[in-house]
Amino acid sequence: MSTDTGKSPEQLYQERLQRLRTAVALGTPDRVPVLPNGPAWPARALGVKMSELATNAEVSGRTIIDAYTGLGEIDGIQSPAYHVSTLSIQWLSRVKVPGKDLPEDELWQVDEAELMIPDDYDAIVALGFGPWVERYYAERLPGSREAFNAWAATIPSVLRECRDRGIVPFSPAVGTIPYEYFCGGRSMKEFLLDLYRRADKVQAAMDAALPVLIESMRGVIRGLGLVGLWLGGWRSASEFIAPRLWERFVFPYFKGMVEAAVEEGAIPVLHFDANWDRDIERLRDLPKGKCVLSLDGKTDIFRAKKILGDHMCLMGDVPPRMFSLGTPGEVTEYCKRLISEVGPGGFILSSGCDVPIDAKYENVKAMVESVAG
Repeated sequence: MSTDTGKSPEQLYQERLQRLRTAVALGTPDRVPVLPNGPAWPARALGVKMSELATNAEVSGRTIIDAYTGLGEIDGIQSPAYHVSTLSIQWLSRVKVPGKDLPEDELWQVDEAELMIPDDYDAIVALGFGPWVERYYAERLPGSREAFNAWAATIPSVLRECRDRGIVPFSPAVGTIPYEYFCGGRSMKEFLLDLYRRADKVQAAMDAALPVLIESMRGVIRGLGLVGLWLGGWRSASEFIAPRLWERFVFPYFKGMVEAAVEEGAIPVLHFDANWDRDIERLRDLPKGKCVLSLDGKTDIFRAKKILGDHMCLMGDVPPRMFSLGTPGEVTEYCKRLISEVGPGGFILSSGCDVPIDAKYENVKAMVESVAG
């Protein structure tokens, strides 16, 4: 494997950025880019307490970057900065924090609860989403906004550290649609019932929230000069919601956010966990050669390639179970299949969602090394 001896960090950064941009634009770079992701495994791999990784911005950035760059010739890291408050901010949910609510080396957990009530839909329309959500954070998730803001202030230094090491911080910010916010705040069970019991109120609140979320996203893209950002889909996956509801409450909002991100010159990384097989064809309505569909192993990536191969770059999708329970040989074999059948053009190799906390070091390294030769 090449070690790029003699190249400066800036030369490596530009080379790797071009490799990634070529893949996103559906071209075939000199080799398939590799772009690992996930904050928990780096802590476990380097012996850092999960409590420190989850709550200490300096520790999280250093740990994530050190762990992944130590594997070999990566092109970048999807999210090189992490703080557990991000989950509360994007899902309107409490989170159990290691070292506070959990043992100090246990993984954080979203605490599924009904914090948002039906009357909040009317309040969002009446007050505006921005004022409503700030009041929500203050009253129902006290301290979350302050913790998030303190962490966000450290992100520019993490992005500089990546560039100084010659790697691309590909998608260090996260955005999502109103569905994901409301589903987290209401709890999944109650929110899905809301889609039937009070559909018009839900849509009115979503329509009030979307412009605010888009403008916030635009500000982050401009402020940080982002290459790309996550536009995450988790509970809005096809397997959880009927087609007519998905078409009403999910896809139009993703389309609006994607188009706005593309207008800003950023690459939308559609981080779609769970199974989206049913609606893969609808993604052809998104801008061609501008997005990345990032899959977690539940959606059939080989079928997705047949449907989207001439329209959208795919990323993934080494499954968590393979990292944790497989062998380096099995990881290499699967990665070579991905490179051959989903790549080599229009493809970025990565983990399916995060590298899991209990992944074997040699298996993660095998993924990185599989792109050579």
